[in-house]
Amino acid sequence: MSTGSASGGYPVPGEEFNPVEHARNKIIRANQFQELVLDQWIATYRDFYGLFPDGGSRYTTAQMQAIVDAMPAATARDIMGDSPAFVAFVNQAAPGAIADKYQSPAFAMTDDGQTITVGDLRPEWQPQPEV
Repeated sequence: MSTGSASGGYPVPGEEFNPVEHARNKIIRANQFQELVLDQWIATYRDFYGLFPDGGSRYTTAQMQAIVDAMPAATARDIMGDSPAFVAFVNQAAPGAIADKYQSPAFAMTDDGQTITVGDLRPEWQPQPEV
């Protein structure tokens, strides 16, 4: 009779190695990670531009300009430069994963090397009238 202790008891058979199950689990985790990364990037994009889910921004053009002006220019350029680089990477790895409206800044932006100028909120981010 076994006592169930670690030193005694019945031997438990080892789990049979199943490569398909291991591969399946790794693919599921990779897919979950990709979704998490895209969701986080979209949330950060919306937060940066103050976007509402149904369109529009909590910032006026002047307020967005003031935010950009309050940053060191190199920091603003770096933050805004990260987005196109990420989008290009995702577009190559998973075409269509990022909606068209996220392909460029939510506000029209120009940078002449001296000054970053914030323009109007792009049409795809304008509030949509209720139907």
